[in-house]
Amino acid sequence: MERDYTYAEAAEKLRITEGTLRRWVSKGRISCHRLGRLVRFTDEDLASAYRRSPALPTTTRRR
Repeated sequence: MERDYTYAEAAEKLRITEGTLRRWVSKGRISCHRLGRLVRFTDEDLASAYRRSPALPTTTRRR
């Protein structure tokens, strides 16, 4: 059975501040589940926070 985490619990597990977690949610960097005003995170949501984002191509040069 999956566990649901509150903002405080999820931030602690990710070792970031609650403010950073809230910013990540608002920018769509991490997914969450909403039930009315309640926001909860699953283990999968937390794992997705650190998945690699697409990087810029290494062939890009500045002139």
